[in-house]
Amino acid sequence: MSWQAQVDPSWSLESWRALARQAWEAQLAPEQVNWEQPQQGSLLPATAVSQATPLRSGLSVPATFMDLAGRGLCHRDPGRHALLYRLLWRIGQGERGLLQRALDADVHRLRGLEKSVGRDLHKMKAFVRFRPVPGQDNTYAAWFEPEHFIVDRVAPFFLRRFAGMRWSIHTPYRSVVWDGQALWWGDGGDREAVPEEDAGEKLWQAYYANTFNPARLNTRMMRQEMPQKYWHLLPELVRTAGSRVQAMAERQAQAPRRKIPARQRAVRTVPERE
Repeated sequence: MSWQAQVDPSWSLESWRALARQAWEAQLAPEQVNWEQPQQGSLLPATAVSQATPLRSGLSVPATFMDLAGRGLCHRDPGRHALLYRLLWRIGQGERGLLQRALDADVHRLRGLEKSVGRDLHKMKAFVRFRPVPGQDNTYAAWFEPEHFIVDRVAPFFLRRFAGMRWSIHTPYRSVVWDGQALWWGDGGDREAVPEEDAGEKLWQAYYANTFNPARLNTRMMRQEMPQKYWHLLPELVRTAGSRVQAMAERQAQAPRRKIPARQRAVRTVPERE
């Protein structure tokens, strides 16, 4: 008999934890539970995990596991739910020090998901740019395209930093609004939900264009800190710095050189000893 567990929303730690607890208490082995979307038209539809009969009490797991699970669930990997339940099952079966085994295949995979989500969180904190909403005092909006499902996890950061203004962040899969008193969640949107560049931003870009030296751009460090998929969030000058430096070098190579006569070596006369 197969069982179905559907986490909703797919990044919710609370939803996954409730389903995992029910599956554990019903003694459902990892291979018995399907955590992915059920296929339509299946001849043998799976039974929901919530209908399973409890056969034992709940399981206490290390806090480290729940922290990792919270981040891992934000990843887009469709197999993350099953991976976490498999780890939970193994811990419950006696492998209490499982998370310390870095070479274990399941642990290694979870750590990889965690690191990927952590990088995405860092990028969103660094590159979200709020723009004033016309006609609304002290209200701002931003558009961002995260790689993973991190909006719920990163929203408290923006709340702490910008608690004194009303703001909204829109992504393709999720939106969040801070009205000055509470956070409100909504569906994903599109870039048109965010105002165009404001006058202050254009003034800053004009200043940047007149002071920017493309030859001093450290693209190696830039690639380390920011994957190329985020370059579209940067000013055009930064994105085209490489080609501009090459053009400067070509112009310099083609420029006529003025012949400078070699300096004559100064001769110092040393008096002879008497």
